[in-house]
Amino acid sequence: MNRTNLVTSTDVALLRSLARERSLVDASRRIGISRDRAVYRIARLERAFGGPVVRSVRGGAGHGGTTLTALGDRIVRGGFDSVELLDARPVTELATPNLLRGVYHRYPDPEVRVGRSLRLRVAFPAEDGETVSLLLDPEAVIVARRRFPSSARNVLRGEVESVRRTAGNPEVTIVVRCSATRLRVAVTEEPVRQLGLRRGVAVLLYVKATALRRVGERSSPIRESPRS
Repeated sequence: MNRTNLVTSTDVALLRSLARERSLVDASRRIGISRDRAVYRIARLERAFGGPVVRSVRGGAGHGGTTLTALGDRIVRGGFDSVELLDARPVTELATPNLLRGVYHRYPDPEVRVGRSLRLRVAFPAEDGETVSLLLDPEAVIVARRRFPSSARNVLRGEVESVRRTAGNPEVTIVVRCSATRLRVAVTEEPVRQLGLRRGVAVLLYVKATALRRVGERSSPIRESPRS
């Protein structure tokens, strides 16, 4: 079993955050995902590793909360490769990332321009005018119907093109058109119901700059005329 198909950097961050926060709501907020998404990720980890990684504690002097089990603590301290997968059960495959290609601009803030109208703030360095390829994990996107306070540097307006469900997979894939670009967003059934997501619905996509990862080889910069 390929462990890289079981866990992501989001899983690592979630368990580490839980080790500090002892609150699922606070831990998920700290890493920029919803509580619903955190519950799904934990359930998936527990299927993958064949045992509970967190436990809920009610009341008492510590006022309850969520703590790591011995298995969860071992994963945080030693990494995912420190745990045997003897009792693991099959899990659903990870959502396919969005692959984007555009031109990097340093000023006024680092961004990649995809097509004519999509501009994405990024957190990595590159040469001004360089063509770059990006990956955006569908699980790193937050979908909303209206604006809300967020540290995300990208808030993209779009329209739902389709809502796709796959038998045996708890995730729902939402395809959203932003300008001339289609983006896939992975959510669970609950936000689909709560937000009334269906074809034609206008939405906002919240994407952190750090969620846009550069991939591929460097290419030659596109020389542009000096700025006036």
